[in-house]
Amino acid sequence: MPEYQSLYRKYRSQTFGDLVGQEAASRALQGAIISARVAHAYLFSGSRGTGKTSAARLLAKALNCTGRARDSAEPCNKCVSCLEVTAGSALDLIEIDAASNRGIDEIRDLREKVNLAPALGPYKVYIIDEAHMLTEPAFNALLKTLEEPPAHVVFVLCTTDAQKIPLTVIGRCQQFVFRRHTEEQIAGRLSHIAAAENVKVDPDAMQLIARTAQGSMRDAVGLLDQLVPLATGPISLESARSLLGIADPRLLDALLDDVLAGRAAEALAELNRVYAAGAELRQVVRGLMEGSRDRLVAALGKHDQATARRLSDVLDALLHLDGEVRRHAEPRFLVEATLARLAVGTEGVQSPPDALRASTARLAVEMEGGQSPPDALRASTSPQGGEVKPAAPVAPAAPVTGWSEVLEKLNRTVRAVYLDAQPEVDGSVLVLWFKYGFHHKKAQEQSALLVPHVRAWLGDDVRIDFRLRENDTPKARAASPEDDPFVREIVKRFDGRVTRVREISE
Repeated sequence: MPEYQSLYRKYRSQTFGDLVGQEAASRALQGAIISARVAHAYLFSGSRGTGKTSAARLLAKALNCTGRARDSAEPCNKCVSCLEVTAGSALDLIEIDAASNRGIDEIRDLREKVNLAPALGPYKVYIIDEAHMLTEPAFNALLKTLEEPPAHVVFVLCTTDAQKIPLTVIGRCQQFVFRRHTEEQIAGRLSHIAAAENVKVDPDAMQLIARTAQGSMRDAVGLLDQLVPLATGPISLESARSLLGIADPRLLDALLDDVLAGRAAEALAELNRVYAAGAELRQVVRGLMEGSRDRLVAALGKHDQATARRLSDVLDALLHLDGEVRRHAEPRFLVEATLARLAVGTEGVQSPPDALRASTARLAVEMEGGQSPPDALRASTSPQGGEVKPAAPVAPAAPVTGWSEVLEKLNRTVRAVYLDAQPEVDGSVLVLWFKYGFHHKKAQEQSALLVPHVRAWLGDDVRIDFRLRENDTPKARAASPEDDPFVREIVKRFDGRVTRVREISE
């Protein structure tokens, strides 16, 4: 009986044409191969399951392919070299998992072997997966080799967290950012695989899998692989939802209605029904997040300020809950306690005023057409609770959907600096408006950590323009330093307190 091969391995991209959703990176790599201008080091960054390692293998396969046409970058997939790469037995393709081989000894071993000639083809290709896991000494040891590699060696560093890669390493690599797949791209690929496997899947079930995968093609194919042996006959929406532990949206709507209406007992009873139906708690929390987000956008569109503030509180608590559910010893009790607290009242779960405004603003700019949040929601609250006159609104030059995803990719300390930013997109320029001079200055200092994510969002030609609003007056700067989001983040992280404030000259 032949060994079973997972669908993801079976349908892994074997040509650049198969590489779904990464057209920019694919075109650039093919152009480099055809013109014989392949760089000695590449950095492929992006979230999991977007095709980074598959693209690295395709590069290795094309470089050593003996049957490739002169005017094409596509490997023939028939020669000995191509077949060995496909089978995972190619001696000239060395894959290193940096998560388990992250120390200086492994990199020293690599440096000793890197000068050895290729076994079969003209190139040896080293793929370092999860490269951000390498230790600082390991990066330092690798740096010298990246600066002056042998002519027959190509390095490909793959990472899901490019901001952890030292700038000295990034500067020696050609960087390609792999974008999350859209639900349409995922559903299209799943339909192709299902047809090849002679499996019938309802279109609604395909969309459910695509949405659940959250941009990861690998996760989506893995979910389909999980469904195929469990399903008897065609895979319907209901069977997919049951097998994947995803709650019925109607039940989640009813649960969210109970929470928002303050019906704590009914909310817990509804949660019990959802849980008894087989839904996983993380999927429940994410479903509630989606529902809260959709309602928040609708409230902002109607200028319903009170509802928007309430929904922003709920969404902020659910975002925190999503991260805690995975780590908590009793996740069900945690979810019950959080929903009960949200239903009874928002004491203890409200976000700080600045974080609330930032959360509201980030979601507001993702409304259809890229509309800004209503003026009323841009008004800030003073430390004493009084209303502060909002700054004059500046209409965005273009939709700014995607800024919230950029913020989520930054670490907490850096993100705190950019929460104050109001984004605008004007052609190839991203304008970031800041209310406070302190944030304006810190944001420019931290720009190197922001640039890769902005390029992934808006393209490699984007330029960032940091601007300070005119309301950064001495009176505006006189607000309590403890209210500054960046200061709050530092105080929270180090469990400290502000004891003295001293003004320093520039």
